[in-house]
Amino acid sequence: MEDVRSAAATPQTKTMRAVVQKRYGANAADVLEMAEVPIPEIDPDEVLIRVAASSTNALDWHFMVGTPYFLRLANGLRTPKRTIPGADVAGTIMAVGSEVTGFERGDEVFGDVAEGGFAEYAVGKARHLAIRPASLPLAECATLGVAALTALQGLRDWAGMKPGDRVLVNGASGGVGTFAVQIALALGASHVTAVCSSPNVETARSLGADRVIDYTREDFTTIDDTFDVFFDNAGSKSLTQSRRMLTDQGILVAVTAKKGKWFRPLDRVLAGVIRSKFWSQRFINRVATASGEDGAVLAQLVDDGQLRPVIDRRFPLEQAIEALAYQATGHARGKSIVEVA
Repeated sequence: MEDVRSAAATPQTKTMRAVVQKRYGANAADVLEMAEVPIPEIDPDEVLIRVAASSTNALDWHFMVGTPYFLRLANGLRTPKRTIPGADVAGTIMAVGSEVTGFERGDEVFGDVAEGGFAEYAVGKARHLAIRPASLPLAECATLGVAALTALQGLRDWAGMKPGDRVLVNGASGGVGTFAVQIALALGASHVTAVCSSPNVETARSLGADRVIDYTREDFTTIDDTFDVFFDNAGSKSLTQSRRMLTDQGILVAVTAKKGKWFRPLDRVLAGVIRSKFWSQRFINRVATASGEDGAVLAQLVDDGQLRPVIDRRFPLEQAIEALAYQATGHARGKSIVEVA
């Protein structure tokens, strides 16, 4: 670590500013605080990143609150093991582990660091990172993490989407949904219907959706149409209603569902897995996998003009707690960024 610390030219680089969580709770101001903590060490397969920005995700809020409670079996029963929020980062590599190839100090990268993005420095596995797209400002590359990977892997891999498929995106205005609309079109969808609320209708249209349904005015499950892929980023309808939106061989990709303190959304997931055994359609529920290779795919889509992040708000690191509180409202449009440098 000595070379890392001396690289920043001042003794103060032995520590860094970071948002720290020491207990679970639903009020961000009560459980998070700004603190001075040691700069993390890197393992041989990791790099140290000077963070330019991170972005907020729903998972940050779930880790903060510690619900559903079964998550605590892995994340800490009484206190969280994940002490610094922020899974997505963009920034500059400051140190490279001895086993890392393909990256060097000074490279500008983005990707999934699992935790620690709300800080001046973060450690990431090299295999989870990609070189930033040239056409997007570095800070905005922090949006191309969990949400974008979920949309890409959900449509391309889990649904096996084919050119010419008709796609329905429910929850089309959030972080995952805004990427899903664009990626569906990039993968060759012949038609994309986007479902969102009134304030976000024009945003969905601007992303290229062929049809936009305002769910506050119309029940999208009653329309006279069916789809090859139903990408459900809201979980607002029953499985029976959702199934009716599919063609005979259609696929329901359930990215999220209504949450509870104990088991929800596991009950919906289990019901979908069991009931779909008696359907001609398929039900899929998975979690995105961090991947530098897929990050490179996203970067190429950005540089090709087929993908752009929708950015709702920008917060400085000092207001990262407010950023997570805003994420908790569930009304964010696209992605919000926590800018560090």
